[in-house]
Amino acid sequence: MNEPEFRAYAEAEEFREPETRIHPPHKFFDTHAHKDDLIVLVREGSLRVDYGDKQDMIGPGDMCQVAPGIDHTDKAGPEGASFVLAWRTPR
Repeated sequence: MNEPEFRAYAEAEEFREPETRIHPPHKFFDTHAHKDDLIVLVREGSLRVDYGDKQDMIGPGDMCQVAPGIDHTDKAGPEGASFVLAWRTPR
């Protein structure tokens, strides 16, 4: 998926305006959960999202969705990560 497709998907699915983020190499977020739905599209680098029982490793052009209330960790890869994310209040 490319960024224009991601933005069109986010709008069609009623996510809020997408935001661009950049994380340095190996940036780690300890176990947490979100109150809103989250979608993420990696532009450059990679991200690993670990749900405990499964992991998503996403790279350029890959999208993942994290449902609200799901405990997870996330970590940027060795080259860092540039990505676009969007939030949506649970339906």
